[in-house]
Formats: sequence, structure tokens, C-alpha cells
Amino acid sequence: MRAALIVNGKAGRLSALAEPDRALEPALAEAGFEFAAKPDADLPLDEQWERALASSADVIFVAGGDGTLRDGAARLLSDGRIFAPLPGGTMNRVCQRLGLPPDPIEAARAYRPGATIGFDVATANGEIFLYQSVVGTPTRLIRFREMQRGNGLSGWWQLFKAALRMLMRPAQHLLHIRIGPRRIIRGHAAVVTLPISTSEGGLLLSLAQSRGIFARLRQAVRWFRGRLAVDPNVAAREGTRLAIHSASPFLRLSLDGEARILASPVRFRLHRGALRVLAPPDAG
Repeated sequence: MRAALIVNGKAGRLSALAEPDRALEPALAEAGFEFAAKPDADLPLDEQWERALASSADVIFVAGGDGTLRDGAARLLSDGRIFAPLPGGTMNRVCQRLGLPPDPIEAARAYRPGATIGFDVATANGEIFLYQSVVGTPTRLIRFREMQRGNGLSGWWQLFKAALRMLMRPAQHLLHIRIGPRRIIRGHAAVVTLPISTSEGGLLLSLAQSRGIFARLRQAVRWFRGRLAVDPNVAAREGTRLAIHSASPFLRLSLDGEARILASPVRFRLHRGALRVLAPPDAG
């Protein structure tokens, strides 16, 4: 199977490697892949993609954080070639769902040429995401985190102070969520998560209904641990389609950790098996 490799060398785990493309290339070759285009992590991502899409590659490996993988999935959804994600960021939620090892070199060695699977994706006003979207005030922290990235402990301290300031403010911008033709619920921050690949369920909506600073702090901790839906002040619902409305003409949200501003209402859709993905180790 002929392959190409896209590498975001600035991503968390990959930035620790002197030449991430030179480390990943032999690992993929050992796994049985032949390169149709020479990888070069020193090139901007757009130029790497131009080379990869102009090549005869059957499968395109993308190494980076969840945002880099989201961008790669959006490109390959229309191109039709096989998508193969490699963990390179801090959270790596998409790769975790595929059962890949957290180390990018080990993950590269785990793949084998051959079988593919249909991977679920979701869209928000037509923009793709692979794992989760957060809507409302908490997304300001995502933008702040991006601004502080690379500043070490100083950046984390600034992020912590920004989080405290956000928690101290009264909740604003009430959201109205419509699920199906009749159901409407209200809250101040929403998290929309794709179902796991083995589930037949729909998009999971967790809607925070604020009850003061301590409730918001508890919700923040549970969201970070992936357990927001169990909070007593969070309404959990499920559906393949939902729309989030706000009094404001625009809504601030994140798509797989990347900040966006989209026109209200934001309409979420689940697209089952829409992305062709190289079969992960436990699905080979």
C-alpha cells in the first residue's frame, strides 16, 4: 500500500522529537507501507498536503493533535483516500478512540496495510469534527490556551488565572437547544460529543445549567475527566441532529479543541461511517 505522511512538528508530543518525519518514516516502512511522496515536516502543512494529494498515495498518515487530524479528515472526506491518524498532540482523543498507542512511533508500527473502516464524523454548520464540540463561555479558555502555548509554566499559570476569572463571573448567554421537532432545553454551556465507534447512539449533548461558582468548578473538573454527563446540574440528551440557538447572532465554540465563531443557530449533524479510515490494530 502506497502512503504519504503529513506531520505537524509543532504539536505537543512531536515537538519533543528533533526530526519527527525521520522517526515516523522508518516505523511505517517496517509496518509494510511504501512511500509515494517523501515526507518533510519542515514544510508548512498546506505544502505538505499539496505534495501528498498530488502523489499516488492510497493512504495518508496525519501526525498531530486533534485539530490537525480534524483538518486532515476534512480534506480527505472530499478526496476519498484513506485517512490514518497518528497521535502527536496533548490529548489525542481521536487516536484514543481508535485504540492506538499514545506514542506516535508505536502507533505507526501498529498499523498494517489492508482493511479500512467507516468512521463517524459530525458537522457544525457544515464544519467537520471528529470528537467533540464545546459551545459557550468555556471556549474562551481554548482561545486563551492557544495564545499561551509554548510559554511553559508561565503560560499554564496565566491559563489558571483566566479560568478562575471566568468561573467567578455570572453565567451569561443562555443557550436554547432544539433536539428533534419538539424538545427544547436551556443552559449556559454545551458539550456535543460523537458516539464511540462501537455504539449505535447519536450525538451526546451535555448541557450545563449553572448553579453558582462551585457548580461550575465541579463541572469544569468533570468535563476535563470526560465525566460531565454525570453532574447533577447537567442535562444529558442524545440525537443525530440538534440545533443550538443564542440571543447573539454568533456563537463561540470549539471543534476538536480549535476555536470557531459560527452564525446562530449552530446545527449539528451526525454522519455515520462517512470517513474512510485505515483499520486500527484492534479492528484489523
